[in-house]
Amino acid sequence: MPQKPRERAGRVLDAGMSDGTHPQMKQIKPEWLAAMRATLGSFAEIPDKEWQKAIPHLRHLHLKKNAYFIRTGSVPDKMAYIALGIFRVFCVTESGEDKVLAIRGEGRMLSAYSAILENTPSWYDIQALEDSDLLYIGLDQYAHGLQGHSCWKDINTKYAQMLFVEKERRESEFLSDNAETRYRKFRERFPGVEDRIRHYHIASYLGMTPVALSRIRKKLREKPSS
Repeated sequence: MPQKPRERAGRVLDAGMSDGTHPQMKQIKPEWLAAMRATLGSFAEIPDKEWQKAIPHLRHLHLKKNAYFIRTGSVPDKMAYIALGIFRVFCVTESGEDKVLAIRGEGRMLSAYSAILENTPSWYDIQALEDSDLLYIGLDQYAHGLQGHSCWKDINTKYAQMLFVEKERRESEFLSDNAETRYRKFRERFPGVEDRIRHYHIASYLGMTPVALSRIRKKLREKPSS
């Protein structure tokens, strides 16, 4: 039910060790923290003091391939950073067909953002396409942070702006680009990803059939390089 994820997150946040360090902090690699700070810092500069205050609230979540970060109909209770792995954001049509809305890889934030903004159940799923590691923060703590230093509000605003720009760009490409151009842009935007996930996920994301994608890939392989 929608409230269960929040209860589980609450128990994790309340747990602790005798030395005051949350046990999950020992599972978070320093390089993951550095990469996460770099990603957030691309939106707004984070003072050292604010970053050190934020670190103890981060939790580690390991998801096996095909496991879900969020399911349709559940109310989000966390936001995450992808330290390792790839995810697909997708919905299922009335006819039972999967429609991939977005693909997220290392260095990206992960959330059901519209559901978070409206405090409503998510209308889509977020699924790991390979074994993945996330750093996440509970929404209650996230909301608390927004009331503090201005850097967190700036990051939140610019993250929302980035999602809007991505959505608009994707709509523009579907309206103006042919299938081959969309695939070329996918390879530029997601280098190496097509070697890590099933091609029917890519075809769904690009709005074409797997057969059409296979033909385009074959055509480009056979085309002499200029």
